[in-house]
Amino acid sequence: MKTFFKLLLAFVGLASCFCCCGLGTLGHLAGMDIAPAEPGHASSARAVDLGLVLLPQGTPPQRALDYAWRAESIRPPEHRVSYGLGTRLARELTEEHADFGRRLRYRSLGKDRFTFTPPTGCSADMRCIYEELMRTNAEPVRALGDRFVASIQERRLDAAQATQLIIGFVQRIRYELPEDEAFGIVPPALVPAENRGDCDSKAVLAVMLLRQVGIDAVVLYSDPLAHAAVGVGLPGKGTALRHGGRSYQYAEVTAEGWPLGMIPPQYDKPRLWKVLPLAGAADTAG
Repeated sequence: MKTFFKLLLAFVGLASCFCCCGLGTLGHLAGMDIAPAEPGHASSARAVDLGLVLLPQGTPPQRALDYAWRAESIRPPEHRVSYGLGTRLARELTEEHADFGRRLRYRSLGKDRFTFTPPTGCSADMRCIYEELMRTNAEPVRALGDRFVASIQERRLDAAQATQLIIGFVQRIRYELPEDEAFGIVPPALVPAENRGDCDSKAVLAVMLLRQVGIDAVVLYSDPLAHAAVGVGLPGKGTALRHGGRSYQYAEVTAEGWPLGMIPPQYDKPRLWKVLPLAGAADTAG
């Protein structure tokens, strides 16, 4: 089984990073068979179709990718959604992210290592990077989130069901380690538009979607364990981390079908995790 890592090492005025993270997209995890996640149509004719999102208006339908996944606590469990960005918008988001990297003096050191200068008032970790991406990608991600909001409200799903619906969708997106993107992260709107992302790329997208439907969500990050995940502010069994008087259930986003609250054994070291309560993106946590 392939295992990837992302490690941040803080220095005065400079963050030096080793970029890779995740469980991999193939292998056996705690006895579960994990297959590569590829977009495609649900096989059941009873699948709930959340609809088609194409941005901006007039984008050719062939730009959309079709996703199909299961949420076992919902009936029917099969769901699908289609999402695509126009060539110009995708390019603008890519260039905006690259420009942000230049402003922070991002520099690749090769073999997944990089450095950058944290902005004033920001600690030498990825918190400000995530918040900037949430801000610049807010509108295209919100358009996708609107489809989840409509489906959740129409079927009167509870918070736990809504969480499983969104986490299942993000898990379905193919795990891929970024090669050329600044800070080793794919902008959240491009994660579903291009069907790729590593642990923190997918975690930021999940947090944005969860907050839009009213779920308290945060990014969980561990430098020593070199991994990122999502924390969901819901009661439940399993691994949870506390921050600011709140308890957050662990949600793995790199492996399809991984249950809420279940942490992979190699990451089951709560003291080594940090909760990043990021600002912005329909923040309902405050």
